[in-house]
Formats: sequence, structure tokens, C-alpha cells
Amino acid sequence: MSRRITAVALGMAREYRQPRTPEDNLKYLEESLAEMAGLKPDLVAVPEVFPYSGLPTLEKKPGLGTETLQKLALRHRCWLVGSIYEKRQGRLYNTALLVNRAGKIAGRYDKIHLTDTELKRGVCPGRPDPEPLKTDFGRIGIQICFDVNWPDETRRLVERGAELIVFSSAFPAGRLLETLGFQNRVPIVSAVQQTPSGILDNAGRWLDRTDRFSWWVTRVLDLESAVFHWDYQGDRLKAIRARYGDRIRIETLGPEAWFILEAADPELSIPAVAREFELRTYRRYIKDSTDHQLKAAKKYYNK
Repeated sequence: MSRRITAVALGMAREYRQPRTPEDNLKYLEESLAEMAGLKPDLVAVPEVFPYSGLPTLEKKPGLGTETLQKLALRHRCWLVGSIYEKRQGRLYNTALLVNRAGKIAGRYDKIHLTDTELKRGVCPGRPDPEPLKTDFGRIGIQICFDVNWPDETRRLVERGAELIVFSSAFPAGRLLETLGFQNRVPIVSAVQQTPSGILDNAGRWLDRTDRFSWWVTRVLDLESAVFHWDYQGDRLKAIRARYGDRIRIETLGPEAWFILEAADPELSIPAVAREFELRTYRRYIKDSTDHQLKAAKKYYNK
């Protein structure tokens, strides 16, 4: 079966809302979750240090926002990811909390690449090379704001099994996110303090973005959707179409020599189709090719 989730990217739209207190931001989060309740979202991404969005001069209180995230995740039976300031063992972190449908903290990600301002404030960087975090729909990676400028972090998260990246941020990142999504063949849910937030597919293309009228956007993502290279297997698409018809969506990306398979029928599994037709994902193809190249190089240059 496909693994479809309803994902929401929530922006703080601080330039339009102009909040005056942290309580304004917490109330906005609660009202936004109430608006989207009818969609029954599986995952809602919330921006970086959201209680203080638009309030740069205030003293930051560690832990503020934790209770709100837990309360709302439980009320709406969804997973929530949002960044707060958190103090642990005497150290201050910029931490993205992963809260499960029962309102429990299921994981944490501490921002690794801090800005100079954060370092001067005494914020502690997170440990490098974090593992993806587990949810009931798959494994996700989290990055916070400035982290996006170190693309190897995203690559390692995906190599370790992240099927989706949540980007909790103060700035939109724009083409940086497009590049990361494209290079890693992974969808990204981007939640930003200022417009736009949005959702990208596994080819680095925006599916939707917030604007001055819409401060949150949603999309159904199938985490089994996969990117394949055309080499040695593109000729099998005709047989796949003949076998599955309108139960499967096939998209070709000519300049990249890619094709993307996605289930139109929720009962259809893309990994099962790949096994049936002996397809290798793009990621597997590049890994296999790299191994073959290294073996050949060793043969010729390391005698």
C-alpha cells in the first residue's frame, strides 16, 4: 500500500500579523490548528522558535511553547514539529521538538549550525550527524534555518533513512531548499517565520507556498513515490503502464533522464512495482555505479 500523509506547512506570517507578545504567537498556533482540523493532518511543521517570531528584543524563556505543542498534538491527533529554546543540563539549545499524536515528545533535533548571534547568546550547537526520527508513517529528518547552508547534513539524513525533511526556519531559504530536494530526491515541508512557507516534492518543485492570503498550506504526500534513472530500465515503462493503467502515475523528466513513479491507487505499493519490474531507484543506481567505479579505479591505480 502507498504511504500517504497529509502534511501542513504553517508560517508565522509575522510581517502581516505583527504580534506583540509570545502569547499572540501561541494563540495563533492554536487557532491555525483549529482551522485545519477538518483535514485531519498527519504532520504539521511549525517555524523556528515560533513563540518569539516577530519579537526579536524579548528575553527568551527556555521551554516556552513546549506545552502548547503537546496540547495541540494530542487534541488534533497529529505529529507536530516546532523549534523552541530549551535548556538541558545547564545548556541552552535551539531545539526542534517532535511531538506525537498522544502529545508526547518523541524526539528532538538540536540546531547544529548556529549563527554568530546565537553563539554570542550562549546557545549550544547540537551534536553532529543526528539520526532520522521515527514516526508512525516513516522516518523524518529535521533541519533548522541556518543548517540549510550545509547540504551534506541533508544528504546524510537521507542516506540514513529520512524519507521527508522538515525545515523549521526564520528565513524562507528559497532555491536552497529546491536544490536540496532535487539533489536528495526527498520531499520537504518548510515552516518559516516570514512568508513563504511551503511544501516541495521529491524533485525539488514547490507544490504550494504560503502568501499574504494563506498562512498555511497542505498537500498529500506519498512517501513511497520514488525517482528512477532512465538508464537500463526506461524501456520498462510501457509494460508498467500496460500492467497498472490508471492505478499508477508516471512522470518523465527528460533533461535529468529521470522518471518518477507514484501510486494513484492507495492499495498499490511502488516498492512492490519496482521489485516486479526489477527497477533500481536513482539513489541505488548511483550507489551501485560509485561502487563499480571505485573497484575499477582500485584495479588500475592501486596495484
